[in-house]
Amino acid sequence: MAEMTPEAENAIEEVEDIVKRCVRCGACKSLCPVFRALHEEANSPRGKAIMLKDKIYSNLIYDCTLCKACESKCPTGVRLCEAFRKARMIITEKGKGTKENKEMIKKIKEAGNPFGKDAGKDKKLYCC
Repeated sequence: MAEMTPEAENAIEEVEDIVKRCVRCGACKSLCPVFRALHEEANSPRGKAIMLKDKIYSNLIYDCTLCKACESKCPTGVRLCEAFRKARMIITEKGKGTKENKEMIKKIKEAGNPFGKDAGKDKKLYCC
């Protein structure tokens, strides 16, 4: 396992500060598109928050669209998407990111884009 950067170590503390405010009420679940599609507690914002509270950094964190729907309904104002984004960085720093994410990072470092050196003109990035 690679040594973590100071930023990743700080991120662990920041994730803990965010998720400790979660009261596990489940109000976030009804708006979450991932939970609505999969109907599994581990894929709900609450399920992910519980995992992070227990210091479990699982690739399930990548099963989040970061849409912030959960945050809009949270009665205590927990910024779960910020915690999930930071958890992704921690997972990557620990060398346990998804295969797809590792490939994309490698291509960005080598070619400056997520498609690699042989990216054709049909490969375009779209945003918002």
